[in-house]
Amino acid sequence: MTGEPLKRDLLKKMIIAKIDVAAYLALRKAKGYMSVSETEHLRDNLFDLSNEYREKTLRLTAYLSVQEMESMNQGINAVCSAAVCLMTGRHDCPQYIAIDADKLEGCLMQLSRSLKDIMGHQLAVET
Repeated sequence: MTGEPLKRDLLKKMIIAKIDVAAYLALRKAKGYMSVSETEHLRDNLFDLSNEYREKTLRLTAYLSVQEMESMNQGINAVCSAAVCLMTGRHDCPQYIAIDADKLEGCLMQLSRSLKDIMGHQLAVET
């Protein structure tokens, strides 16, 4: 996969990651904790997306503009930060995790800004 299909695929996966993190964060705020299995599942998905991006970076660099690549990098950095954030919080009970909701919310906001920038670049190119 090269060029536009690769960009669309990664963008779609980043949007899905944003939705998943937002849903997780809403549940975390409502309940005050999350189960270990829910947390590990989301964390693994975020790390998988990060690995996929790293494998495809060279092909993306050849296709995307510098600004688009920078926005993609910032978005993936937010995904990685969220995954690392999900590794914390297992202090009191081995079955539940109370991750720092504020840190995760910061990652979500950074990811949202990056996606907005990427979409802005895409719209500017199409017009």
